[in-house]
Amino acid sequence: MEANIMGNNKIIVSLIYAASMAGFSGVNAQQVLQSHTVVNDVKIERHRDSVTVSMQIDVSSTKVKSGASVILHPQLTSLSGTGIAYLPPVEIMGRVRSIYLERNPESTYVNDKMHAVIVKGRKSKNKNASVDESLRLDYVKTLPYSVWMDKLNLSISEDLCGCGDIDSAGTTSLCDADISFTPKLAYVVPETEVVKKRHLSGRSYLDFRLNRTNIDPSYRNNPVELQRIIASIDTVRNDKDFTIKSLQICGYASPEGSYKSNARLAEGRMKALKSYLQDRYDFSSDFIEVSSIPENWQGLKDYVQGMATLPNRREILNRIESLPSDGKELDRIEQSLRRDYPEAYSKLLKDCYPGLRRTDYRIDYVIRSFNLEEAKKLVRTAPGRLSLDEMFAVAQTYEPGSEDFNYVFDVAVRMYPDDETANINAANALLEQGRAEEALKFLDKVKSSVPEAENALGVAYLLLKDYDRAEQHMEKAIEGNLDAAKHNMEFLKL
Repeated sequence: MEANIMGNNKIIVSLIYAASMAGFSGVNAQQVLQSHTVVNDVKIERHRDSVTVSMQIDVSSTKVKSGASVILHPQLTSLSGTGIAYLPPVEIMGRVRSIYLERNPESTYVNDKMHAVIVKGRKSKNKNASVDESLRLDYVKTLPYSVWMDKLNLSISEDLCGCGDIDSAGTTSLCDADISFTPKLAYVVPETEVVKKRHLSGRSYLDFRLNRTNIDPSYRNNPVELQRIIASIDTVRNDKDFTIKSLQICGYASPEGSYKSNARLAEGRMKALKSYLQDRYDFSSDFIEVSSIPENWQGLKDYVQGMATLPNRREILNRIESLPSDGKELDRIEQSLRRDYPEAYSKLLKDCYPGLRRTDYRIDYVIRSFNLEEAKKLVRTAPGRLSLDEMFAVAQTYEPGSEDFNYVFDVAVRMYPDDETANINAANALLEQGRAEEALKFLDKVKSSVPEAENALGVAYLLLKDYDRAEQHMEKAIEGNLDAAKHNMEFLKL
């Protein structure tokens, strides 16, 4: 319905709200309503847990009769139909209408404390109003954020007669907006591992006849214990992706008997094992590195500490707490244990000492590099063969946040649990899914304040709505000139 313009055009405004927001918004430049009111600079913006609607309402061309009103009813509606929020209306009054309402305030159906009043043709005595010679009203309203607001529409319904019959009003869509906030995450590119050095370690308990150093492959449990070493070597040696570089063996003797004799036996038995393995595999002499520990006192100490029921346990621990390096002194300590604690010594001789006589071995090898297609298969079948940078290359072939993408980073952190890069990237993959609490557990392992870690911490606390802590970490990430953190800080800024 059109209305005539009466009198000199002046504007009385009553609408005061605070507004300051940063950029997750929908914007529209200009819309002309049925009343010829012009709406400019429409913005819908989100900041933390609030949403602000702002626009400029220009009434210089609005058609309204002197004795009537045009009432604008803004509203936000979810594009998915899950929610609606009614915003304070704006009333554009004719001169006669405004005079009448000043004399009869109870006649208005709109609560004038909740809406803006614009009077065309005279200055208003409305206590909430002020004069704006520009005929423009800067409308700003902030309301609490709800999930349904992520994708929404702002529209204005016009009551062109000012009679309260909103059902018959025309509605104009002003702006669609996606104000959902998606934090930016910064993954760390692992350093390239040029040579993938790995090792396989094991332990064997070979049996030797009393005071003998030669190996008898059929003696007691030696068939099983020798096979343990052989199987480990063959596992690496027969794999086409592996290249053995060296084999290290270290023999331990138990403390009973003299230190000198034990040193001779430990060294001689490892030389015998080296000779046995050289004959079997035709290894060169310098391929196998041999060492020995004459008496395994550390193993004895560990055993006694774990045996709460051992007689005289505390006294024995006191004797072996600080051991000398001199063999004769060690002999005296061992003899004192035998003499002063016969019951405990007998138990140690039977249950502990056999396990102290052992052979530790380590096989050093390198793994070849794999191309991308090979790596994509291995990440699911044999991820231990891949370097961290090879796994990262696989992850880049998937959509961020996808099941495959998340899987790769989960595997990477399981293969490299102490690597900071693996932990940062695993945390980021969890944050992509909104799993902030789980992400923090990985970030706890990151001790250096690299920008990517600080950004991930900031995002985690942002998702947990701990905005003060989130801002602290974002500031540190920004100090490292991380663009992702700058984006995230826009959401956090007051």
